[in-house]
Amino acid sequence: MSKIGITDRFALVMVVLFYLTTVAIGVFYHPRSVKSELTSKVEQKMLNHIVLIKFKPDITTTDLQLISDGGYSLQHIEGVVDLNFTENVSPEGLTQGFTHSLTMKFTKAVDRDSIYLPHSIHQKFVKLFVPFTESVLVSDYWD
Repeated sequence: MSKIGITDRFALVMVVLFYLTTVAIGVFYHPRSVKSELTSKVEQKMLNHIVLIKFKPDITTTDLQLISDGGYSLQHIEGVVDLNFTENVSPEGLTQGFTHSLTMKFTKAVDRDSIYLPHSIHQKFVKLFVPFTESVLVSDYWD
């Protein structure tokens, strides 16, 4: 029987290391585990809270800035994931006088219902905001 040389031993170690690395990658990065991570992120539904606002015609730019600042203060409430206060720029002519929107996202309805709605920052914003409005339309949906 012939002796195994140093080169053969080195080659055997390299093959074993390659094999073990391949198995480890297969175990930890199998498409099923990657797919389940992506699926859980995709399946994470968000509760969208949309407020359409029709301001009174005599609102000033100063009042509007004050309301905008107050709207953005709502993002400090726990549970509010995303928030945007913006002017309606639709060219369709179907705005029915709603000039602005306030949109935010929540991961759970309880965040909206038990944390956001009764929160003192929200209550303060409502007291600031409502006197300047003619009409407000609220719509919530899951996406």
